[in-house]
Amino acid sequence: MKSPQEMFAAAVQCHREGRLEEAEGLYRQVLAADPGHADSLHRLGVIAHQQGRNGTAVDLLRRAIARAPETAPYHAHLGLALGALDRLEEAIASCQTAVRFDPNLPDLHNNLGVLSQRLGRLDEAASCYRKAAQLAPQLVEAHNNLGHVLLELGRLQEAEGCYRRVMQLMPGIADGPANLGVVLKFLGRFEEAAACFQRALVIAPAEPEILGHLALTHLALGDLRTALATVLRSLAVQETSGNRRVFVQCVKDLKLNSEIAGVRPLVSRALEEGWGSPDDLARVSADLIKLSPDLASDSLLQALLRRTPNRDIELEALLTAARRQLLRDCAAVPRPQADTALAFHCALARQCFINEYVFALDADEAEQARQLRDGMAVALEQGASVDPWSIAAVAAYFPLTSLPHAARLLETAWPDEVEALLTQHIREPVEESALRAVVPRLTDIKDGVSRLVRDQYEENPYPRWAGTGPAGPPQPLLSWLRRTFPFAPVEDPGRDGEIDILVAGCGTGRNAIETARMFIGARIIGIDLSLNSLAHAARKTRDLGITAIEYAQADLMELGSWERRFDLIEAVGVLHHLGDPFAGWRGLLSLLKPKGFMMLGIYSLEGRRDLPDMAASTADEVRQARQSLITQGSPVTERMDFFSTSTCRDLLFHVQEHRLSLVDIGAFLRTQNLKLLGFSADDAVLAAYRQRFPDDPAATDLDHWQVFEKDNPDTFSGMYQFWLQKAL
Repeated sequence: MKSPQEMFAAAVQCHREGRLEEAEGLYRQVLAADPGHADSLHRLGVIAHQQGRNGTAVDLLRRAIARAPETAPYHAHLGLALGALDRLEEAIASCQTAVRFDPNLPDLHNNLGVLSQRLGRLDEAASCYRKAAQLAPQLVEAHNNLGHVLLELGRLQEAEGCYRRVMQLMPGIADGPANLGVVLKFLGRFEEAAACFQRALVIAPAEPEILGHLALTHLALGDLRTALATVLRSLAVQETSGNRRVFVQCVKDLKLNSEIAGVRPLVSRALEEGWGSPDDLARVSADLIKLSPDLASDSLLQALLRRTPNRDIELEALLTAARRQLLRDCAAVPRPQADTALAFHCALARQCFINEYVFALDADEAEQARQLRDGMAVALEQGASVDPWSIAAVAAYFPLTSLPHAARLLETAWPDEVEALLTQHIREPVEESALRAVVPRLTDIKDGVSRLVRDQYEENPYPRWAGTGPAGPPQPLLSWLRRTFPFAPVEDPGRDGEIDILVAGCGTGRNAIETARMFIGARIIGIDLSLNSLAHAARKTRDLGITAIEYAQADLMELGSWERRFDLIEAVGVLHHLGDPFAGWRGLLSLLKPKGFMMLGIYSLEGRRDLPDMAASTADEVRQARQSLITQGSPVTERMDFFSTSTCRDLLFHVQEHRLSLVDIGAFLRTQNLKLLGFSADDAVLAAYRQRFPDDPAATDLDHWQVFEKDNPDTFSGMYQFWLQKAL
């Protein structure tokens, strides 16, 4: 009969060879002979962990530790089992105990780094990985993990060194060049990044994530067609949330005069499934629709109409004619509509609601629409039946809530497309009305300009939106800033946990929602002058299941006595609508914590140089003036904001607007001791800037930017958007 020592040696051999059941049986035989055999308890715990039985592993490892409490591997493996159970604090404590008994185990330090990283303790994780790499310079995993955490911390130059070391140690794996490519892309070294991704693809030619990164790199280099071809390859291998977002980035500025194989069905799915912001898909969708216009049966067109304002003048003309024909058909006897056209008619009506009835119409068409609406109102009052085509036709000219008894439409069972139309026109507005009544009021609105601005947005909440893109994984704010602005001296404010964010001028909530999904620990208050806008924001926020945002009505010019302070303040598109933008800016700065961050969006004097000088104060006047611009072929019709009443009014007919230059902004930054971290701009724009001004890799020299904007006057045609940090 074998001795316990012989059985244990045989068990260890089986264990090493992967024969876990035999090993487990032998370890148990050892324990039967020697119940206090700590190594067998330890090894049984390791097998249980390997098999995913981590609760059992914890029990066995604790029994081993009870018999030999100063044995480092026992504590180390207990840490692994506890980590697998997501008991991370206990796992870290076990690993730290193991380090105390044996500080020279590189794998132990690496595992401790993984646990710390999972808890978000990135600096601690980096220290652990460094120690592991110091103890075992050939340990690829330690260098790779250190690169990951440094990338997450935004310490890109250090991460670059780690990934180059990985490539030296294991040149045959794709991770090294792929990860290095990511870092180089963040650093704006796109040619080098592309070369790294290509090298990684030689090793792993069908890796969708690497193909997605390469597509974005081609996009930054201005090679849109190659970027598109690359992301199509990625999607063909495997669809992921990441490469779906890349696809939207690649097609959003694509101009099509002919079909590209495979693009149309993907654009249609991207709209329906929310691969990205619907706004980014509007123009390419219009191009595709116009290549083979069949309005009544085009699923791509219907997806576009339901989810975002059309942004194409030619397609608008077709839609305006289709609406007019629908109205005529509803007046005809007998009516010529076919059931197959109902989905299109309802989608058209939903589009008109989204764009706030911006389509032009003449007096006869307006009168005919009023007659149809009034006839439906009488039918509803009398309890008479109403047909779905008439509902679609009326909804294409008026919000259905303008009918006195519109709620009676909800008492009938309708086809799905009509039900969706009624939700948009009746159910959601009723919900918003209830939310409007409970929005808190933080301040009075006394300023004359603020009242005028409030009235404009009460009439036309800006922007009215139907859908948003998917949220990526949330990130720590500081890490995001350091990756986004790798050459800027972004200081750590020294605050962990939740971050308090003010979104000033939050409008209908899209920016606040995107910020809430973007940053870990975001706790947001959005303020705006308009209760109608805030009600829309509150409904959208609730529909998306977001609980980290509260909304309140306030005039930021009246916030001087507010005691709340914020880690981040966003004010995009609000300061230039104040009577004194710089007074408003100073007021917001008073609410910002020391070393806090600010993200601003301000109209550019140069970027808005070609906007016509016009006046309109009602929706009808906006429609008429807008139609005049279309007739003239004005270049303003190419602007994204031209295609709904609220955005067009904001673009061309705002009651209060200031336009600033970079000289104005620079002077203010100097007086307020603010540090410019960088502009929010496409990679291609930043690459062009850095090529022109290689002495400014941070891209923060406003004198240089002024020259660049003069030479490229459409760079900030929307507005300047930039990030700042406040001094102590």
